[in-house]
Amino acid sequence: MKKSSFLSALLISSLILFSGCETLNELTSSIKTTLSGKQDNQNDKGTSLKNIPKSSGSGSSSASSLSSIDTSKWDVKTLDTARNVDYLSDIEKDVVLEMNMARTNPAMYAELYITPRIKKFNGKTYEGKLLTQEGAAVVEECAKFMAKAKPLPILKAEKGLSLAAQKHSSTQGETAQTGHTGVDGSTPFKRIEKYGTYKTAGENIAYGSNSGRDIVVDLLIDDGVSSRGHRKNIMNGQFDGTGVGYTKKHKTYGSVCVITYAGGYKDK
Repeated sequence: MKKSSFLSALLISSLILFSGCETLNELTSSIKTTLSGKQDNQNDKGTSLKNIPKSSGSGSSSASSLSSIDTSKWDVKTLDTARNVDYLSDIEKDVVLEMNMARTNPAMYAELYITPRIKKFNGKTYEGKLLTQEGAAVVEECAKFMAKAKPLPILKAEKGLSLAAQKHSSTQGETAQTGHTGVDGSTPFKRIEKYGTYKTAGENIAYGSNSGRDIVVDLLIDDGVSSRGHRKNIMNGQFDGTGVGYTKKHKTYGSVCVITYAGGYKDK
């Protein structure tokens, strides 16, 4: 997108929604940064961009996931591992629940929450307001992936991982910053190491979403991200712990959700 076109879109009350992810495996000491979309659709941190109306985020509701879950289909008591912790907000707890639903029964999650989106596209525009990069094709691809994916163990909420995520989301909201590098120059892995140790770790970031389900579904679909790095983080069997930091105070994009992941995590 040319700079002039982007500014014009911003002036007509469009909001940019984008997401980014990083993964690290200490066993190989390698860092992988996922860049998404074509270069002209990226900001200077290699993050994919999508135009959405300012008022709506990527979804239409901020209601808790609990109110829309059919308990005859989902064992919420087992999957809702974060509901009773005191360091997460309701929407942060919803993110953990939604990820556990997707991990433990990917085929049903796709059938209920991903496949129905396919019919809501007109070209590359979703619900008449969200301009995507890939249109319905990526939603179909995601649904097929999830239908074949093997069930994974649930993620347990970890306080240290959550504190790392919340610190990053808070400072990003205050400064209107984006991306994985903190205002102090920290990487996701340095932020996690402040609170604990791990064998493997990763981070997803989403901007502009208003509910736990929208955050997780958008990251699973991973529109514009050729590597599907966000999806891979959510569906990574090496991860058994997670932390979430969500705020609706991002000065540019309205909201930001940082999700940290780790395998073999232990608080200091």
